[in-house]
Amino acid sequence: MTPSLRIRSIAALLFFAAFSVLVTAQPPAPNTTEWENEALKLRLFYPSDMMKEDVGSLMQGDHFRLFRNVLDPQLAQVSQCLRPHLLLKLPQSDPNRNTETQTAAPEGLAKTPWQGPNAATIILAELDVDCLTPEQQNKATNLLDKMAEIVGKDANMKVIAQPSTYTIGSQKVHMAAAQMSPQPSPAFYFMGISTNWNSHLLVWYFSSSDIDTLNRITKTTVRFGRDQAAPLYPLSIGNANR
Repeated sequence: MTPSLRIRSIAALLFFAAFSVLVTAQPPAPNTTEWENEALKLRLFYPSDMMKEDVGSLMQGDHFRLFRNVLDPQLAQVSQCLRPHLLLKLPQSDPNRNTETQTAAPEGLAKTPWQGPNAATIILAELDVDCLTPEQQNKATNLLDKMAEIVGKDANMKVIAQPSTYTIGSQKVHMAAAQMSPQPSPAFYFMGISTNWNSHLLVWYFSSSDIDTLNRITKTTVRFGRDQAAPLYPLSIGNANR
């Protein structure tokens, strides 16, 4: 190998090494906060105006407690095997909205973190396979899809986006969205997104009493392993009442 070719080869190796470092050290987008879980090999970049809260508030004993009264009792039972990793809240109030009419927790979701005018939450949880029955373990991936769709399984829910599957980079994810309108309270909007990542059965739950806020928080970006960060849901959900 000639000296000039050797120099070019070394320069190319240095370039690709530097490029790899830049990808690995990808900075968060403006006005976002980074959350990382090394065990999951996962990073999130969520809106900075959301506050991290204690995930213990999502548990009752060793059971996840948010979906006890859905129409399908099997799904309700499986949902108790979810284990939360992250809870984010947006305790933002609309100054033009009368606080006396703020949204109460819907039936079946009592004392949940998603209450108040323009309140919003993001929950990241993992389906604990060891908590499932042997029969359920054999179809855990299908159950994971249903954990996303559970947001539309309450009697008071109206589906506003049909369940769909898409990819984030090379990662396959499943999505469902629904709206609850308990009168005379403002509507609630929910989205569930699930994926089987690195042998972890993950599901995100987004909720908001404002459709524009829901669309904003679902643009939270995720980075699976060394992949580029991308929005969890790149599209916008419409209001079923419009």
